Amino acid sequence: MKFFLGILSLALISRSNAQSDLCNSASLTYTSIVDPYASQYGFFTFAECPGVINPTIGMVVGEVYTFDQTDRSNYYHPMGFAYGKDGALEGEDELEPINTPPGSSSGCASLQTCPAPVYYKDGLMTGIYTNLDDTAIVDGTDFGLEGYEPEFFYPLADWGVADYTIKLRFNVDDITQDIFYFCHIHAGMSGRIKILDAGNTEIVATDTPEIGYSYEPPSTFDANCGTVGLTDYQTGGTNTQCPGEGFVCLAGPTSLVGPTSALGAFADCINAMDCQMLQGMTSSMDETQNLGALFSYQMIPHHINAVNMAKALLFSDALAECTDITEESDACDYERLVREIIVVQNFQIQAMEGVLSNDSYAATNDCTVEILQR
Repeated sequence: MKFFLGILSLALISRSNAQSDLCNSASLTYTSIVDPYASQYGFFTFAECPGVINPTIGMVVGEVYTFDQTDRSNYYHPMGFAYGKDGALEGEDELEPINTPPGSSSGCASLQTCPAPVYYKDGLMTGIYTNLDDTAIVDGTDFGLEGYEPEFFYPLADWGVADYTIKLRFNVDDITQDIFYFCHIHAGMSGRIKILDAGNTEIVATDTPEIGYSYEPPSTFDANCGTVGLTDYQTGGTNTQCPGEGFVCLAGPTSLVGPTSALGAFADCINAMDCQMLQGMTSSMDETQNLGALFSYQMIPHHINAVNMAKALLFSDALAECTDITEESDACDYERLVREIIVVQNFQIQAMEGVLSNDSYAATNDCTVEILQR
């Protein structure tokens, strides 16, 4: 994709307990590039692990690794590190100076020196804790997250003027499980990190604990649109809850608006999105459910539609002229808009799903409303 950075040097270590290879960066840098099309919320990829979505990556004990989040795709995706998937978003312990790695006999917690990320903005630490050098360890609980994460909520043009990086040194060698990278704002984006000894051998051979979800390749239709979950909503299919003619009325020469044209193909994607939203917004309610639940049942498919529309425009390369996200131009104005729609409305979707779950409501509550076709 147009915003991917150059591929750096890498080393691949064969794994005996997994179907795919473990990616271990020889440069000790992982350049984060979020693929927004890889799932509803996106998945992390790394320039050092080409062609792999949500890769398992390696870290050698005692080495300092840099996680580079300067690419524009990282907007609204501040990376964190935890001992369970999704970190605090799922109530799991994160890598913090006061959290002893599981199974370790280290006394680092009482000293506030346990492995934790060190966050940077424009090359300057945003906190005071560091364990990156044994001769200059600074203890404490301020490892910089509180100065790092909030800025990922800034408008994209403001966020895009700074360089955001993280350094992590895992210096405990008696851990009994893996660790994870994840997004501090969106759940569902966790990836596995294997801790390696000096010989690049995994300290824990099995993949534990489980993540519970993984990257699933899109259907051919979604792959052509840059979207997720639209296969069953295509115009002309068997869905009886949407108009057979679709939602976009195209007029003009076939060469410009026909099915093989760029506009015609984009309209096919839009028609499927609108069908998905229309079907999703037919809600079955009763007196035991509150107004907030009805709002959520209506708004979630509405937001999913907005996210898919934004992804489709971004995927189309119609915005390829935007080389600097902070520029004032039509292409950059649209790119900032669609990227903000994707990440903000996905964040709001998860917030509404959380409220429904907390109130013990079902995640969806759809009723069938068929449309009489002409």
